[in-house]
Amino acid sequence: MIDRTQALFHHARRLFRRWRMLTLRKLLYLPRILSAQEKRFLALLLLTALVSGGALATRAYLGLTHSVPKIGGAYSEGVVGTPRAINPIYAASDADRDLTRLIFSGLLTYDGNGLILPDLAESYEASPDGKTWTVVLAENLFWHDEVPLTAQDVIFTVKRIQNPQYKSPFRLNWQGVEAEALDSRTIRFTLRASYAPFVENLTQGIIPKHRWENIDPAQAPLHELNLNPIGSGPYRVKRFKRESGGTLRWFTLNRNNDYHREGPYIKEITLVFFQNEAEMAGAWRRGDIDGFGPVSAGRAKEFSRDQTQILSLATPRIFNIFFNEREAPVLADKKVRSAIAHALNKERLVQEATAGGATATGAILPHLGGAPLGSTPSQSIRDYPYDPAKSRSLLLQAGWKDENGDGIYEKKIKDKKKTSIVPLELRLYTGNSPELLRAASLIRDMLAEAGIKVIIEERSFVDLESAVIRPRNFQMLLFGQVYGYEPDPFAFWHSSQIKDPGLNIALFKNKTADRLLEEARRATDTAKRKAKYQEFARLAAEELPAIPLYTQLYLYLLPRDIEGAALYKISLPSDRFNQINLWYRETKRVF
Repeated sequence: MIDRTQALFHHARRLFRRWRMLTLRKLLYLPRILSAQEKRFLALLLLTALVSGGALATRAYLGLTHSVPKIGGAYSEGVVGTPRAINPIYAASDADRDLTRLIFSGLLTYDGNGLILPDLAESYEASPDGKTWTVVLAENLFWHDEVPLTAQDVIFTVKRIQNPQYKSPFRLNWQGVEAEALDSRTIRFTLRASYAPFVENLTQGIIPKHRWENIDPAQAPLHELNLNPIGSGPYRVKRFKRESGGTLRWFTLNRNNDYHREGPYIKEITLVFFQNEAEMAGAWRRGDIDGFGPVSAGRAKEFSRDQTQILSLATPRIFNIFFNEREAPVLADKKVRSAIAHALNKERLVQEATAGGATATGAILPHLGGAPLGSTPSQSIRDYPYDPAKSRSLLLQAGWKDENGDGIYEKKIKDKKKTSIVPLELRLYTGNSPELLRAASLIRDMLAEAGIKVIIEERSFVDLESAVIRPRNFQMLLFGQVYGYEPDPFAFWHSSQIKDPGLNIALFKNKTADRLLEEARRATDTAKRKAKYQEFARLAAEELPAIPLYTQLYLYLLPRDIEGAALYKISLPSDRFNQINLWYRETKRVF
């Protein structure tokens, strides 16, 4: 080995002496001068130099530069449902809210942890008594059509929501709020009474005055601007496609080059609309879409983690069984409602029907007063532990028994002409997602063990909203309540919200409960608010207008190469887009 090394060394010295005497002209003749062995040796030296130099140059380049997001790429996502009004003063469905969040901006927004952030606002401030809020807009704000966005647009938006002729579902949020422009960038909101969650009102999307001011209120809900909107958000409408029947198939958006915040980096976004999760999963496998949500826990296991990332997002959502005594008079008997509550094994529902979460006890939001998701507001709230024997005992007390031995309880009903035997049979309505249907099947089986027959009525979410929930056309309903980042259960339980578009779908009416909810939303002190809500939760647990079952995670599938999606907690599904301006698929290196 030593002899070979010495030979190579002497050989290199001879070559160096010969090459030192060569002129540039003679270098061109090297291939003719060198022997075959010398040519191979020279090639080896040059290759070694190139590799070593390239490695050193690469290390130096990587050390002196870093990777940053680059504008480019496209992203497509599946959404359940179809949009009807892409307008922040009307958006009520998930599809509406998704597009609205991409196209419009609010004064404030939330980050992926549920913390408040400025959006159109440069700053905001609340008075000590919580009745006056002052917001200063950022400079150089523009609509997608390049018209400047000013305080007048904010005032216009608020007054349109407050105007009953516009029939905005958010009108209640703005009742008793006076909005005035102090100058072109400053807005002052004055409340009749302090309202602690008002900061969430400031995330309301703003619409352009110059586009909407001459539109008649009666025409506003159906105006073409609801499907071809002008906003100030990170994306603007590029094109959309309708089916032959007029249903929207997909919407494609382009990045807003004049966006007032960082980004957006993804150049084009397309939302494709489907009837259910199974259709979205099929479209993903065909390569028609890049991501979608929510994903059921069972289906989440089917996707390759090399291609996808599945985010588990905490949500302030409680799933309940809501009772409607008007459609099922048997539910007016509290013993029957209590029997149903004792028949349900909530732990089993969480384990077998959800993507993760926890059992719920009180009819109150799970993150009340900063408590962790899934925690109960107070140990003193009445619970209804799983106890089928207790359930059957309550039904017997209510006059129900198994007359024919088929396992289902009946009751003899007498009228003037005859006596009939009526079975204890109820219809349970729910959406057609796999998880809800799995939960509904478990509930049916659990209630059957207690002597109650349940027929599941499955509906698409579009049909469930329009034909079941809004007209209150159900006996029992398995559905979720989604609370905002700021706790306020008023809309779900106050008696003023019984009629559509109110959200009191349990038709709960109680004067004491109304008073507690009114006092809680006015309390600026967190401890006082929490005490009021706990008192309300105790009352609701006693009255039992609904059975709280469980909280749930939102599973969200994204392609592996999407970066910048720092998501951990959302309130509404559309909140996943709160900071979509920071998402990116392409990068570049800068010094």
